Amino acid sequence: MALLKLGSKSEAFCCEGQAWRCKSGLPSDITIEIGEMSFYLHKFPLLSRSALLENLMSESTKEDGSVCILQLSDIPGGAKAFELVAKFCYGVRFELTPLNVVTLRCASEYLQMTNEYGEGNLVSQTESFLNDVFVNWTDTIKALETCEEVLSYAEELHIVSRCINSLAMKACNDSKLLNWPVMENGNDSSTTGADVWNGISTGTKPQPMTDDWWYEDVSFLSLPLYKRLIQAVEAGGMRPENISGALVFYAKKYVPLMNRQSSFKDVTHVKSGSTPSEADQRALLEEIVELLPKQKGVTETRLMNCQKLSLEASTHAAQNERLPLRVIVQVLFFEQLRLRTSISGWFFVSENLENSQNFSGALGQHTDNAARGRGASVEDMRERVSELEKECNSMKEEFQKMVKTKRRWNIFCRRKSQCNSKSGKPSEGARCQTVPKIATCQTVPRIN
Repeated sequence: MALLKLGSKSEAFCCEGQAWRCKSGLPSDITIEIGEMSFYLHKFPLLSRSALLENLMSESTKEDGSVCILQLSDIPGGAKAFELVAKFCYGVRFELTPLNVVTLRCASEYLQMTNEYGEGNLVSQTESFLNDVFVNWTDTIKALETCEEVLSYAEELHIVSRCINSLAMKACNDSKLLNWPVMENGNDSSTTGADVWNGISTGTKPQPMTDDWWYEDVSFLSLPLYKRLIQAVEAGGMRPENISGALVFYAKKYVPLMNRQSSFKDVTHVKSGSTPSEADQRALLEEIVELLPKQKGVTETRLMNCQKLSLEASTHAAQNERLPLRVIVQVLFFEQLRLRTSISGWFFVSENLENSQNFSGALGQHTDNAARGRGASVEDMRERVSELEKECNSMKEEFQKMVKTKRRWNIFCRRKSQCNSKSGKPSEGARCQTVPKIATCQTVPRIN
């Protein structure tokens, strides 16, 4: 991780509850209040580095010589960021890291800490360090995540766009040419588990890079930032299948129980934690579908395995107007199969129960009650299957209309081409686009 040490003096401050004081022994002549925190400091170290503080002090200085009090509730990063700013002004040692450089860059801009108020002021120091951060993949991700805390300021200073462009460039480059090690949760996996004996590493060789090496690292980003990154890698020329793979990874991570084959451990984890609402999950899926590449051969079925969708996910997909019709048809078709399988299972159990009614009167009475209840459930399932079949038939009719439209369009294009060839005009047939062939809906025989 990139690191820059600033200052040379030892720690000169102490925190007492909500008060932050300087231990120099000199009485404080200015108090800066940020939220519930009060900083009891001295004017000269601050006004010699910040144009904003100099102007505020000159405006609020009283003739009686009383302590000046300033409110800086709007400073980016709050009291935590100003603590580091104060250390910089006093020359106290601290470290610039990818985790604090964004807030300090924004805070220094807010305070107008330019080189006009001293060479190597905080604006230039943080800006220079940011350029070092952008060189490293992991450091850039950490810096981008901290942009959420000061998003409006980070956007104004183009820090967010520079982070995203840096990540997109690295993700689009050939990993084999770059020869970067695989990063797992910010750690270099090439040294993970490596043992050193007598100065010689006995660990395994570094893992070769694959096309999906960046999926997990960027999956920790919020959806707005993730969308911008996906758009950037698409503009950078990344292959559509790689983009689709990243979107699938992101969807599986943030849509709980998206698969029917989720383990009991996954179910317990989702229920015990904060589970997104159905509306949030639906919105997330729609956002991801919108991000899927539009190139031929890359489709939404890469995003959803229709045979593994949960009942809730199937319902969302069937009602989503943005999904292609063929995806909706597949969802309905596999839901039909599951319903029919369930019905067949009910019939099998029902027949076995009826054959065992003669064992005892009490057992027979209990079985009759269960069979009557089960029969009602079977009727409900049949009604649901009937509704699904009607929906599939209506979709099939829509497909047939589209096919007829395609044929008419082709006939029109051929006639237009012939007329143009006879009149000596250039043919426009090549510009006639045909409607892509759409698979028809399959139906399953009705259970009587």
